[in-house]
Amino acid sequence: MIQQPHHNADSANVSGPTSATAHHLPGDQHTALAALVDAAVQRQLHATLAPLHAAVTALEQRLPRNKVAIVVFSDDMDKVLAGFVIANGALAMDMEVSLYFTFWGLSAIREATHSDGKAFKQRLLNLFTPANSAAMGLSKLQMLGMGPAMMRSLMREKNIASLEELREMAREMGARFISCTMAMELMGIQREELIPGVELGGVATFLEEALHARTTLFL
Repeated sequence: MIQQPHHNADSANVSGPTSATAHHLPGDQHTALAALVDAAVQRQLHATLAPLHAAVTALEQRLPRNKVAIVVFSDDMDKVLAGFVIANGALAMDMEVSLYFTFWGLSAIREATHSDGKAFKQRLLNLFTPANSAAMGLSKLQMLGMGPAMMRSLMREKNIASLEELREMAREMGARFISCTMAMELMGIQREELIPGVELGGVATFLEEALHARTTLFL
């Protein structure tokens, strides 16, 4: 007689997914564990990326912008005129413009002068420097005072905007006018002597402007 092979019921039930599913966590515990892992990953990412973000921000702050910074030091009409021509050209190209007026260049933004409350030496400086932009001379061909008048007349004949018109155009288009406070104090120039819309600032103000400018000019 042929005997049928004996099958062990326990061995027949070994295969299948029951051994794997036995190790699964309940739903609420699985969710809590996933939240803990996610929080740990976020903390690690923040710790890694925060210094990089700070470094990039600092670098971006130091990068030059589409900006021109101009120091106006001279009281020669032709040099100041060139400064305002450049400023208006830059503004027309959607560039930021700041003009920093110091020492003799302050005459370009003065509209009046007086001697009230000024020391003797400061009154002398007022006497021998241009009272305003209309009193400026030329760097060459002064010709005993006839040179500036001839230049202005020639500009009118050629339909070229005057210094004062270019100055007003620059201001209306958003140029920043800054008057050097140290030079004002030294020369006895008071705020009410300046044209409207001029800010007061020291050398740190200009250096901040120059730091972010693609082009810096000294006139």
